[in-house]
Amino acid sequence: MTQFVSRYIESYATITEPLRKLTRKSQPWRWGKAEGGAFKKLKEALTKVGVMAYFDPKKQTDILVDASPCGLGAMITQDGRVICYESRALTDVESRYSQTEREMLAVVYGVEKCYVYLYGSTFTVTTDHKPLLGIIGSSKPCSARIDRWRLRLMPL
Repeated sequence: MTQFVSRYIESYATITEPLRKLTRKSQPWRWGKAEGGAFKKLKEALTKVGVMAYFDPKKQTDILVDASPCGLGAMITQDGRVICYESRALTDVESRYSQTEREMLAVVYGVEKCYVYLYGSTFTVTTDHKPLLGIIGSSKPCSARIDRWRLRLMPL
């Protein structure tokens, strides 16, 4: 049920991480403080779903992205008002990426997930990971993974 409204809940993937761990095949079912806290936080988030603004293609669009050890998140805003939230959990392999790779993955995820809002307009990507500025703005080759992600961002 909560997945249906996940785009209206900020940091949905991070909030639900302890609950998702319980659904794994190899994980024994143990309800502890972390799971109870996540469930309570999710219930609170469901009751406080904020008002979203309508997208206006004529306004400046900003996309804010972030990555944590367990998930990715993106938020589209215009004039400081939220248009949409997007988030997802990292796979086991992705969770072993370096922080720079996770942050770049968050940029790619956010831009691709919010493509309908961003295509054909100018927008600003905001991240809290300063090393990405040198990677994205540089023409020097990086790791193959980051170079592939840079190519995926080229059409925009």
